[in-house]
Amino acid sequence: MTNIFESKLKFKFICQDSYEAEKLTSIFALQKDNTLFVSNIVTIIDNEVVVKLKDGSHHSIMFKDKINSYKLEQFFNELLSRKGQVTDTKYVGEVAFVSITEPVA
Repeated sequence: MTNIFESKLKFKFICQDSYEAEKLTSIFALQKDNTLFVSNIVTIIDNEVVVKLKDGSHHSIMFKDKINSYKLEQFFNELLSRKGQVTDTKYVGEVAFVSITEPVA
């Protein structure tokens, strides 16, 4: 049943290339158990973000610039603090899109 008091937010990230955009959308895709595969952001070095996945492995995502790497960190922190849920991920070329729902109080 859909909650009529949900808002949907769509976030856009510009990656270094389509491979990086595909990687970003795959790690933020909702898993079968309704959780995220990414568990936390380990570090940011200029336009590179290193993430830790639930399986313990680490992966880097290369963005077009520092702004997009920090946007991912802000997005992830907001997602966790608001307890939003990822509903859709897709990419077109080097641009990745992540949509989330957020309960409205």
